[in-house]
Amino acid sequence: MSKHHARAARREREAAAALGSKRVYRSRYESAPDVAPITLPSGHVLSVEVKTRARLPVLLTSALEQAAGYAPEAIPCAVLSETGGTALLVLPLAAFAAIVGVSPANEVDHGE
Repeated sequence: MSKHHARAARREREAAAALGSKRVYRSRYESAPDVAPITLPSGHVLSVEVKTRARLPVLLTSALEQAAGYAPEAIPCAVLSETGGTALLVLPLAAFAAIVGVSPANEVDHGE
């Protein structure tokens, strides 16, 4: 397994653990979700795709930093959209898990 694939698999396991789910193991080029679907206490089902990049877009990270600066005790989140497109809410994964009431399978370490 290449270093890139190993890192991607680790991030998939971390995301699954943070959301109280499991990583989906698949063969290369097989189409399947990264994380087993998650049924929230509300009954809604999440389909999770995990992406990792060397750097996230500055628009995203600076919006979260700006939100955190306004109220350090609050959960920072950002609403982003393309002109005329669907609005997306971005917030820290651990905060999302706490908000929707899913229990992490174990502690997640985001260090490289």
